Amino acid sequence: MNEYLRPLLGLLARLNPREQRLVVVFLALLAVVVVYGVIVEPLVGGRRRLASDIESLSGDVAVMETLADRIHALETIGAKKRKGPAGPAEDFSLFAFIDKAAVGSVREETVASMTPTRRPLEQGMEESTVELKLSAVTLAEIVALLREIEGARHPVYVKRLDMKKRYDERREFDVVLIAGAMSRT
Repeated sequence: MNEYLRPLLGLLARLNPREQRLVVVFLALLAVVVVYGVIVEPLVGGRRRLASDIESLSGDVAVMETLADRIHALETIGAKKRKGPAGPAEDFSLFAFIDKAAVGSVREETVASMTPTRRPLEQGMEESTVELKLSAVTLAEIVALLREIEGARHPVYVKRLDMKKRYDERREFDVVLIAGAMSRT
């Protein structure tokens, strides 16, 4: 270490006292800037990020509490529906069921499109699917829709669920949901 300091101290000794003071002041300022940039700024920035995360998470907690209440209410309704008599499976229309589930759980203006399709399978089976595109829906509405689908009397499954967070509103999503059901032809 002395090998590196000796030439620097030699250069400092050749300077007059005024220049030596300027170099010392410059080195002190440089040390302050380095300490601030390496220690102080990351700590302050970390505190800001934590405060932002806390604010975001507290908003999420409020949404989750609302969802929990909604889920509880839907479970109660679903339990009452399951106790009633089930209709024949042949009368089941997946498109009508998804339409009714969407009307009961999301705002009407959020439904962008509903596209039904059918395709034959082996052994006399047929798969019906409905592609439901939703725009600007909240997480609570998505969960309510999935609960409605889960509570179906006829076996309905979610074949695909794509959710994309919106850039303009961070608590809303664009959703593509494909629900399916099997039936005999």
